[in-house]
Amino acid sequence: MNYFILFTALAALFGFQTSQAPPSRGEAFSHQRHSPLKMKCTACHATAEKEESASFPEIQKCRTCHVDMSQREIPAARVYALKEFVSFSHGRHSESKIGCASCHGEVMKMDNIQVFRPTTMASCVACHKEHKASVACNTCHELGQ
Repeated sequence: MNYFILFTALAALFGFQTSQAPPSRGEAFSHQRHSPLKMKCTACHATAEKEESASFPEIQKCRTCHVDMSQREIPAARVYALKEFVSFSHGRHSESKIGCASCHGEVMKMDNIQVFRPTTMASCVACHKEHKASVACNTCHELGQ
């Protein structure tokens, strides 16, 4: 099923106004405001289940409902960042059945995204132990740098 058609139909059903002014450049995106559409994370973050990093939506996806949106910097502000010596794969975690909420919390209830699980070694090791995943150094770090 085409997600654009579904998204547009749900937007109309829940009374989202397509002429509503989009957030200005630099304003934080509200997942909570979009939660009535009940979209999966991958509807906007298309690569989250397959690749190293989760992509952010192209402006054309936003224009499905926000037809007047001329320009927007996405993301307005990055909330999660990894150190350059850490290797993390959204795809690998998805394959292991670790859902988005495990690290990001219930973002559809958040007006502004807040860090749910910090990107620290202690937090990651605790999660790996909880899920019985490897805590060997080379699981997350390229050795011999």
